[in-house]
Amino acid sequence: MSSQPVTAPVERCAGEGHRAVGAGEARRALELGVATLSRLARPSASVFYQVGPDREPCGFELFGLAEPMHRSYLERYCRIDPQHPARLTSPADRVLMLDRALPRPLRERSAYWSSFLSRYDVVDVMEVWLRKGEGVVGAFSLLRMAPDEPFSPREIESVEAVQPLLEAALMPRWQSALAPRPLPAGSKPLTHREQQIARLVRTGLSNKEIGRSLALEPTTVKTHLLRIFRKAGVSSRTELIAALFLGGSADAALAGGRVAGLE
Repeated sequence: MSSQPVTAPVERCAGEGHRAVGAGEARRALELGVATLSRLARPSASVFYQVGPDREPCGFELFGLAEPMHRSYLERYCRIDPQHPARLTSPADRVLMLDRALPRPLRERSAYWSSFLSRYDVVDVMEVWLRKGEGVVGAFSLLRMAPDEPFSPREIESVEAVQPLLEAALMPRWQSALAPRPLPAGSKPLTHREQQIARLVRTGLSNKEIGRSLALEPTTVKTHLLRIFRKAGVSSRTELIAALFLGGSADAALAGGRVAGLE
């Protein structure tokens, strides 16, 4: 796979023409971040994802990564990923290299390496953490594939130098655009999983696409969505977006081109 910068996502969590007010600015900031990292590190593929309070990744945005590889990761290998955000122990860590998370002498005994990374010709992975306070709220995963060599010390240093700027430029916009508003007084709060689904509904994804992002069956997504509708006192995706994100009527959400319904 080529090491030239990849700027066009194969799978995007935000659908073109289906963005609510404010999401466009977050999208532009994200694409600028991807382009910056592509120039500095020349990854074969990149992934951006959010990290919830439970330190689980969600809301994946794929840039040049094949969907079958991503699906395999979600279904089988996410939990044993040595660079999983739940395994991050040092508040000082901003960039985590595969060499540190899974040293070479241990790789042949690692299913993650032998059955996943090697299968897809991955020779190196650089995880770039984005923090809010002491917690990680997002990350870029940069993959280098054969026949290219692992990331060089100079490339790693360049990414480490730009990481604070990415953090400052991207995360306030991204979180502001996607954070649900409080429900009306007396309503039961949304669970973390329900908040994840609500954010992805806002980006215009179908139940199938939401399920793929969160490793859930579409029927499970629909069940969660019904509960969210009840808690928010709405009956459609359009009304849900207006209630949680726009602070206004369904007419405001319709301006973003939303599709009503549970599907």
